[in-house]
Amino acid sequence: MRRLLTVLVLMALMSPSVGFGQEEMVNLVALGRAPLDKSEATAKKQAVDDALSRAVAQVAMQMVDPATLSAKLDVLERAIISQAPRFITNYSHQSSGKSDKAVLALVKVSVNKSALNRALASAGLRILAERLPETLVLVSEETSPGRPPVFWWSGQPGVPPVPLPVAQVLKSQGLPVMQAAGLKEQIGSEMRIATLSTAQGLELARSFGAGMLLMGRVRTYPLLSQPGSEPQPVAQLIMLDVAQGTVMAMEEARGPVYTQTPGPQAAREVTQAVETAVRRLLEKVVSFSPELETGGSELLLEITGVRSLADTMRFEQALMGLTAMVESFSQEKIGAGWASYRLKLKVPASQLADKLLTQNMGNYLLQVLELSPEKMKVEIIPR
Repeated sequence: MRRLLTVLVLMALMSPSVGFGQEEMVNLVALGRAPLDKSEATAKKQAVDDALSRAVAQVAMQMVDPATLSAKLDVLERAIISQAPRFITNYSHQSSGKSDKAVLALVKVSVNKSALNRALASAGLRILAERLPETLVLVSEETSPGRPPVFWWSGQPGVPPVPLPVAQVLKSQGLPVMQAAGLKEQIGSEMRIATLSTAQGLELARSFGAGMLLMGRVRTYPLLSQPGSEPQPVAQLIMLDVAQGTVMAMEEARGPVYTQTPGPQAAREVTQAVETAVRRLLEKVVSFSPELETGGSELLLEITGVRSLADTMRFEQALMGLTAMVESFSQEKIGAGWASYRLKLKVPASQLADKLLTQNMGNYLLQVLELSPEKMKVEIIPR
């Protein structure tokens, strides 16, 4: 039974896709564990809390690319896992079991993936790319020495739409990528070449309605270098704004140098160098891109879960302290368990949401349930 429960740890049940302004939820079944060194009731509560933390950790780890995760595990623990309740919309205790030394709790959990995404970005674990436009990817791949590069727009069967190391980073960072499957037949023979000019690439991107264009080449195999010579790059990438036809970012990576026959670990080292190049390119793109929403706008902020006047007073004090973000605010309406405010912002609403997630609210946490440039809905979660 224990092995069966282990298999069930964080089994994904549903992961719906939603657009900006709606919150994406992920439903999981998580298994928590706590030592039976106190009362059984206390251990059961600790096991449930452990299950909630494991659920949030699992979703977060799937959203962060492996290289960043390995380098910043302490940040993940401090900024995300230790504050797991703020990312949980609801949960239900399914069953419990105990042995001589521990209590197990099986819990069904709903994790707010949108709020988690914003918190990961605020902690430097993920690029907040959800508001960037759809991207057409034209990146060829050299898979072995002596063979011509492969690329999806050649029309050849079996070629992936994006080289795997590139695709993994784009997916982990949340960049919306245009699906290439239905586009092959629309590409003329003159453009079925491994290296397109920027003019050709922009022509394709505009005809397909893409907002950004990622072009270039990657090498995904280790290469022996001659002494004294520079190694060939593993990645040469450029991102273009399709509407303007301008360069947003460029990145070139040389990768590891091998002067002797590479060992079995070399393939992974080259792949990591490619992934790092893609990640750096996206960081430059995000720095280059202005926010799609602007400051100086009005925002309707609704807060639910209010238990007392003290809750609203503490929340208003927090808003008063955010003078760099909030120019002014006023309470608009109040009801049983809720209140609404009209805010004039100096920054985009997304920045205010990120800041509220990290505010010290004393005996409660805040969770952002809904976010758009005009409206934000926040829930109070008791500690």
